[in-house]
Amino acid sequence: MIGLVDPDPLHQMAWRSWFAARGFPLAWIAPTAADARRALHGHPVAFLLIRFDLPDESGARLLHSIRPSLPDLRALIFAPIPHPAVEALAYRAGALGCLGGESSCDPLFPALSHALEGRPLWTPEAIDRVESWWRIWGAPWAALSPRQRQIAWAAAHGLSDKEIARWLRCSKETVRTHLRRALERLGRADRVDLARWLVRGGLRDPRCAALLDLEPMPDEHTLLEAIDPDWIGSLAIPSPPAG
Repeated sequence: MIGLVDPDPLHQMAWRSWFAARGFPLAWIAPTAADARRALHGHPVAFLLIRFDLPDESGARLLHSIRPSLPDLRALIFAPIPHPAVEALAYRAGALGCLGGESSCDPLFPALSHALEGRPLWTPEAIDRVESWWRIWGAPWAALSPRQRQIAWAAAHGLSDKEIARWLRCSKETVRTHLRRALERLGRADRVDLARWLVRGGLRDPRCAALLDLEPMPDEHTLLEAIDPDWIGSLAIPSPPAG
C-alpha cells in the first residue's frame, strides 16, 4: 500500500487518479508531516511518496524521523524545483530518489516503477552532487550550534542585532558573540557574504536550513513579526463601520 504526503489538493487528485489507473490505489493522503505521522501510526504503508516542501517541515526530515520505527519503509521525495540541497537531504534521509517537476505524473512513471520495486534511483552524477553539497554547505552548517544557526539565519535575512535579540529574548551582546563565532566557523566575511553563501547553498529555505535532525528554523512570517510586531496586525481585515 502507498501513502501520499502532499498539501496541494490538485496534486492529490492527480496522484490518486494516476496510481489507481495503474493498479496502485493510495491507502491515504496527508497534507502535512504531522498528519502523515498520525496516518502511519493508524495505517502503516510500505511505500511513501513525499513532497519536500511541506507546510510544517521538509519531507526529507519527515522521512528521516520515521525510518527508525519503520526500517523497511521505501520512499521517494519529489519537489517542484529540485536543488542540490533538496537532493542531499533526501539522500541522507534514505529516500530511493528525488524527483522533480509539476506538469504531469506520466513522465515520472518509469522512475516510480523502479522505486516501487525497491530499486534506488540515485545515479553516480546525483551522488556526486549530494556529496559536494554536503561538503561545502551541509557539514559546515551542521557544525554550528543550534543558537548559532538561528542567529546566522536571521542575520542573513536582514534582521539587526536588536531585532534578533528581541526575537530570541536575549541580549544584543549574546547575538553579536554567536554571530561572530558563526561567521568565523563558516569562513564568511560579514552578513552580506553569509547571506550570499546561504542562498547559493539553498539554505535560505527554512526547510533546508533545518537539515534533518535539528531544530526547525522559523518561517519568514516569524521573522517579519520580529522586525515589526505590528506588521501581522496590519494585515487583518478591518471591521465594517457601525451602522
